Amino acid sequence: MLTTLRITGFAVVDQVEVRFGPGLNVLTGETGAGKSLLVGALHLVLGGRMSADVLREGAEEASVEALFELPTDHPALARLEASGIPARDASGDGLAELLVRRVVSRAGRGRVFVNGTLCTVAILEGALRGVVDVTGQHEHVSLLDAGTHLDLLDAFAGAAAPGGLRARYREAFEALSAMVREERALADDEGERARRADYLAFQIDELESVDPVPGEDARLEQERKVLSGAARLAEAARGAEALAYGEEGSASERIGQALRVLQEASGLDPRLEETVALLRSAAAEVEEAGRSLSRYAGAMGGDPGRLVEVDDRIAALRGLARKHGGSLEAALARRESMKGELAGLTGAEGRRAEVARAVAVQAGAAAAFAAGLGRERRKAAQAFCRAVAEELEGLAMSRCRVEVAFSDPGGSIEAGGQRLAATGAETAEILIAPNPGEPPRSLARVASGGELSRVLLAVKRALSRADPVRSYVFDEVDAGIGGAVAEAVGRALADVARDHQVICVTHLPQVAAFADRHARVEKRVAGGRTTTGVVPLEAEGERRAEVARMLAGQTVTASALEHAAALIAAARATDRRATRPGSRVPVRPARTRGAVARA
Repeated sequence: MLTTLRITGFAVVDQVEVRFGPGLNVLTGETGAGKSLLVGALHLVLGGRMSADVLREGAEEASVEALFELPTDHPALARLEASGIPARDASGDGLAELLVRRVVSRAGRGRVFVNGTLCTVAILEGALRGVVDVTGQHEHVSLLDAGTHLDLLDAFAGAAAPGGLRARYREAFEALSAMVREERALADDEGERARRADYLAFQIDELESVDPVPGEDARLEQERKVLSGAARLAEAARGAEALAYGEEGSASERIGQALRVLQEASGLDPRLEETVALLRSAAAEVEEAGRSLSRYAGAMGGDPGRLVEVDDRIAALRGLARKHGGSLEAALARRESMKGELAGLTGAEGRRAEVARAVAVQAGAAAAFAAGLGRERRKAAQAFCRAVAEELEGLAMSRCRVEVAFSDPGGSIEAGGQRLAATGAETAEILIAPNPGEPPRSLARVASGGELSRVLLAVKRALSRADPVRSYVFDEVDAGIGGAVAEAVGRALADVARDHQVICVTHLPQVAAFADRHARVEKRVAGGRTTTGVVPLEAEGERRAEVARMLAGQTVTASALEHAAALIAAARATDRRATRPGSRVPVRPARTRGAVARA
């Protein structure tokens, strides 16, 4: 719901704030006072084009702000969240605030803020689509998008309820789509699968022929270092053996000398016996080290043949690593992965036959749901067309013909001799033929102005509980009508306002009399400057005086005031009758002329 609209520096508006509420909000005023300017400002906060031309003379910038209250589960909030713009909790009662601000400077640079976060016009327009329908701006009338008509028809039919026929069809269709995707993947380019299998078999054979072992490359690198340095290692071992054991003055000889000296001394002082024991142990260990070095030097004669074998093996392992991930571990993991893929390709034919049987069964189930859904839609289309035609009869458009045209949805899955899409076996579009002899056309091609507004009013009244848009703005809905038809339009707007917020710009007192909230737009001249203001009419006398002005013009007579009071009282009486259970007041007696549903 739109709660507040604030405009600054916009055309003839210096600064104005308008508050709206639930029900029927009416804006009235003299021609040229600026009523449609408010609708144009609302168009901007919904993502319309904004330029420096809208600036008031002398203003450096113009701004338009709108405050909305939306249910926390509203799709618009989810779209904004996806763009990184959080919603603000309004009252903790399941509602969230959405504050939109558009600013344009004299230099022509515009900015968009949503809940204080800077964003683009494209994000704003996409997020707020479906929040408000503005009949004066075609791009903000969701009903003009034929893509929404099937959803509205399903809601009208009751098929869109959770667990309803559409939900059951959608579940069956999604299961069928998954099976068809698998079947197509299995059937797609059998030659490519065969080539892939040959490639995998070749790669696996290459890996198996080398038969690498985890960690083998590191072990071979170490062995290669030893083999390539055999001469240096043998020389080092011999030199160390000589120093430790084999030559005059070696470590072993010197330890023996020290041991002999201390053995004699330990006879005199027993405290040296522990040191003597240590020297005996050292002598034994040095002797063993010398023998070990001698054996090592004798064995380290080198093996050129083994070195060649190690080099060849290392080269083979490195080649596999380069081809399969950069390391031996990656090559081994790749071998297991390719084996699994090859097994899958080998068993594809059996799986393909199994999936084909499952597709046939699921296609039958989805086709049955689609046929039932199609019958419900065509039945609902007839009732919908009758309902809209009845509404149009009371809006001076009794010759208008309404149709719902069904067509192939262009689905990519065939089942039961029909093409299926996610929405079913058909798509729908509401068509209107305003005058006899004319072919039915899409709503977007219906003449603009009052005719379009009344057609949309009739459609919205028929879909009042099915339409997800909760706020409607009607501009020019009363163009070219008066008298009893004007009163019927007022009744229709009041009826729609029981389920939706309605904001209506009108020149007709018969429409204004039904208002739940009434404001007058007026133009003033002060200091040689013209400005537009909005005056809320809260007192009963203020409302009566404004309706009387609409009846009589500038000179408001006593009889005009009496007539205005009678109009308001009659509107309230109608509203009270309509709110009693089962007492909906029809715009005109129900008739079915002009209503057609066709496949």
